Amino acid sequence: MEAVLERVATPRRILLVEDDRNHRWVMKRVLDSAFGEEVSVEEVDSGEKAVDRAFRAPNLDLILLDLHLPGIGGLEVLRQLRANPRTKGLPIVVLTSSQDKDDIRQAYECGANSFVSKSDTPELMFQRLRMLPVYWLELNRLPDDR
Repeated sequence: MEAVLERVATPRRILLVEDDRNHRWVMKRVLDSAFGEEVSVEEVDSGEKAVDRAFRAPNLDLILLDLHLPGIGGLEVLRQLRANPRTKGLPIVVLTSSQDKDDIRQAYECGANSFVSKSDTPELMFQRLRMLPVYWLELNRLPDDR
């Protein structure tokens, strides 16, 4: 399955929030190879950095957020971003290894738009990573005032 995004003048900005350096490296490479210049992936390794980046320049199009982060965890990142008028409408996909029902419920209660479990197999994980931006950046429509 090939990932396709409509060509745009400026790349769509994805913030990848993942504390595991190896996971971050692999995910960024998958997104870069699937979308090339259509997507710009910025990486941070903590919840604090994610909140700071989103508040500093809320020009992001999508956040891929791990739940289990050092310091401020993913749920608190969701709470803080949803409480701020500048970031409350930003699409946030929780992308985590957890499949715990309480984590899923809490993520949605805190404002996640989607909850995707990292797969046990690299192939399935790569496929999921390639599909997420197509849905959130191409197919899904958001209000202009988000």
